[in-house]
Amino acid sequence: MIVSRSVYLDSLKSRVSQEERGDLESSNIVLISSYNRETVLRMLHDGGSGTGTVDTDQADALEKALGAYLAQYMAEYPPGHKWVILSCLYLSQIAGEPMHPQRITGWRKENGAYYCRAREEQPGSVCRWCVCRRADS
Repeated sequence: MIVSRSVYLDSLKSRVSQEERGDLESSNIVLISSYNRETVLRMLHDGGSGTGTVDTDQADALEKALGAYLAQYMAEYPPGHKWVILSCLYLSQIAGEPMHPQRITGWRKENGAYYCRAREEQPGSVCRWCVCRRADS
């Protein structure tokens, strides 16, 4: 299903309770990286003025792939999965930005496009939802 970006943004925001919002603002959530905390706070303060649409089937597929990845590689911290997923959904579907911090993957922006040496092209990789293109250098 195709929905407006503002409708999808509102659906992402609704996943964060008032109590969690306060905890995010005061840094009281333990199982969240500073990058994801900043990204989720940015999402919560996003006024939704952007135009465009979101394919919710694709967003749901990304969420499912992230859930499977986190269940395997971050299995001991299930409460932290929510923040990774929300951050990735916001960045890829609303902000149109890379899902990983630049300092980790080394992506670069040239002429309005993002390029990443770490981008994987294998089936099942969450990179397929990232705005980055493959960079060979």
